[in-house]
Amino acid sequence: MSIAGERPESGVRIALERPRDGGPPWSYTGAAYVPDDTFALKVLVTAEGTVEVEVQAKGDSGNPPPADLAEKVRLIVRTAFRQAKTDDEPPARRIVRWRGEK
Repeated sequence: MSIAGERPESGVRIALERPRDGGPPWSYTGAAYVPDDTFALKVLVTAEGTVEVEVQAKGDSGNPPPADLAEKVRLIVRTAFRQAKTDDEPPARRIVRWRGEK
């Protein structure tokens, strides 16, 4: 399934970026895109792999975020961190992922 725009037809798409230098902890900023809204994100990842997610209180449309959005983002980022750690690398500078509905 290809994505034609920023917003997915279902699930959540995230796009995060951190500065090239610095960390740990690594600080990411970006956005989470859901089918009908966009929410700003701040994500902090510690050297141990603890992921803390802060989701903007209201999306671009003025709606609150889905109740499980922060947890979905946390799991996506944690997976990206673990993959980098397995390769003995720092976490990716950019994380762009899509997660469908379950």
